[in-house]
Amino acid sequence: MTRFAIVVSALIATASGASAQNLTVRSGEHEGYTRLVVQVPPDTGWVLKQTKNGARLNVELKDVVFQTGSVFQRLTENRLAAISQPEPGAALELEFGCDCVASAFLFKQTMIVMDIAPGTFLSPPTSDIPLPVLPKAPKKTRGSDLTIDAPALPLLNLNANGFEDQLSTRLLQGADRGIVDLNIAPAGSRASTSNQTLFMPSNVELNVQVTTILDDLNGLLGPDIPPLERRPPCISNAEFAFEKWSDHRPFTEQAAQLRSGLFQEFDIIDKTHALQLAKLYAYSGFGAEAQTALGLLGDQSAESERIAAIARVLDHGPLTGKNPFSELQRCDSNAALWAVLSEGRLRADANLTAIEQAFARLPDHLRRHVGPALSEILVDGDELEAARRILRSVDRVRTQARASVTQAKAKVSSAEGDTPRTETLLTEVIGSLDATLEAPLALVRLVDKRWTERGSMSPQELQLSESYTVEFRRAEIGPTMQQTHAVALSLGQEFDAALDLVAEMPNDPANAKMLNRVVLILTERADDATFLRRILSMPSAQSMELTTDTAIAAAGRLANLGFSRQAHALAKRPQDRVRRGERARLRARAALLAQRPHQAMLELGDDPTDAGVALRAEALTAVQDYAAAGALMRGSDYVNEANRLFWLADLPDEVDLQYGTKFSKVVQMTQDLTAPQLRVPDKPLADAENLLRDSAATREKIAELFEALQKD
Repeated sequence: MTRFAIVVSALIATASGASAQNLTVRSGEHEGYTRLVVQVPPDTGWVLKQTKNGARLNVELKDVVFQTGSVFQRLTENRLAAISQPEPGAALELEFGCDCVASAFLFKQTMIVMDIAPGTFLSPPTSDIPLPVLPKAPKKTRGSDLTIDAPALPLLNLNANGFEDQLSTRLLQGADRGIVDLNIAPAGSRASTSNQTLFMPSNVELNVQVTTILDDLNGLLGPDIPPLERRPPCISNAEFAFEKWSDHRPFTEQAAQLRSGLFQEFDIIDKTHALQLAKLYAYSGFGAEAQTALGLLGDQSAESERIAAIARVLDHGPLTGKNPFSELQRCDSNAALWAVLSEGRLRADANLTAIEQAFARLPDHLRRHVGPALSEILVDGDELEAARRILRSVDRVRTQARASVTQAKAKVSSAEGDTPRTETLLTEVIGSLDATLEAPLALVRLVDKRWTERGSMSPQELQLSESYTVEFRRAEIGPTMQQTHAVALSLGQEFDAALDLVAEMPNDPANAKMLNRVVLILTERADDATFLRRILSMPSAQSMELTTDTAIAAAGRLANLGFSRQAHALAKRPQDRVRRGERARLRARAALLAQRPHQAMLELGDDPTDAGVALRAEALTAVQDYAAAGALMRGSDYVNEANRLFWLADLPDEVDLQYGTKFSKVVQMTQDLTAPQLRVPDKPLADAENLLRDSAATREKIAELFEALQKD
């Protein structure tokens, strides 16, 4: 305790001069408090002062500039009302929007973390409250060389808040360096476990509790600072010793020796032999046998849990329960490989070099066994080159082609975008003689690929899909095969069979996804009669499961076919929240089909898109407001359509004759036809001749006008 007091009472180092620097202030909202984080150079002095309805942060950096532009982007509460810095080098001023107080601590020696939480601001103590009694320096005694110097701190020149800030800063810096261990309780009222009467003046009432800023710190963790969660320690190769789980003798000889020594006198299990036998089984790829041997141990240990995890991975793939290799992909040892295989996904901190090296050290039979699964995990983690290296390593040790390896190669080709090679490899897996589960899974991927590319399925592939559905109906992949069969039927134009199969399936997210795929293909490819028969008779429960994209596609085709009520219903579902503009235009089209142009204009509002402008013009045309419709189309650069509307409105002066469009010519012809004829009343014969000539010219112009109107 004396050493700790000396450390706490050490000299407050004066911050060295620093050059001008920009400090970014980050923010985060948490339950019960608002957090601000300022990144500072190491060993930078700082002080947080409480002010009335706010706080002030001073940082000992020359001409420091706080960047606060993004502070309020992540804040949703009103605990922080304003943040500012009067000028470069000045303090950072915080203004609270509630009855709050601020607390601060130094994290990792480079981040000042400030938490703003509801509380009551206490004014600095007055002279009526005596200052804390400080221990006096012991006097030097004669005959003794032991001397303890008094702390040379101007403690009496600091007020209570200043001393509290300095003390809390030093304590937290000591915690960062590992000198002290702070067991900080959550913020809030709690009973003190210390004897505070030793530090309280004698004239203070006992109902007064002395607290510090440390009492208000609530959690050192948050999304704005690097997490400090306790991750499990890495398992070294020396501790794991996977390569020593088997020696160079044949498997049968090793297994016989261990099994013969498994039982001692009175049938007592030799746990050493049982553990070694489980290791041998796991090393040799026999997962179920390894778990049986571990069952003889009774008690579980860290080593037995690792053996059991490897055994389950070898037989069943990634683990779903307790995993002793969890979060060990970062390790530089063999444990990284089994962490990837047991978790079934690649973490961001995975050590790819260690994983590949551990895979290369596996015996040939394990490389052939786990290589395809590891390759697929790497593909899902966007590590294509690493996946290729794993498959090349498998090719070097395999004795014959295996469906699992071919399927892994197909996944790599799909990620590379090599469509022809992907389809060739998947077809090869489907027809492979050694394929068990690989063949139906390859068919699942093939159907998924065909649906994405809007391909088609051959009759042979449809028959294979149906046979797999029947064969695996009681297996774990049974629902997946049934869903695949329904999508394959839709790609093969068997829409009635596909939708009948969908109707037999239970309602769940996977079946809803399959339903949407089938309905999209139905909308895109079915003839009008089939489309209308299946869509109009679809149960309301299935209609509610359609996604927004599927509902818009179906509503668009219904509108094209003239079914306004059904199209309006699909475009106005309460659960849809995206693609609002498209759904509004579909409702407007449905309203126009139902002879409700005013409702169509209400649905469109101020839609600025070309389709929205065209629909508004159509609605104005329906109410015979040709002039407004023409002005609307001209504003959208639809010159020919605008000229047509102005021609219908009998407004030739509004027509744009600069472009040789169809209706600019029609308007010109109309003007020529309506031009007054030249009459010669005083010369009857000449007047009659002019009338005959004008009549012939008029007939020619009328014929030209009809011909122009009939052109597209």
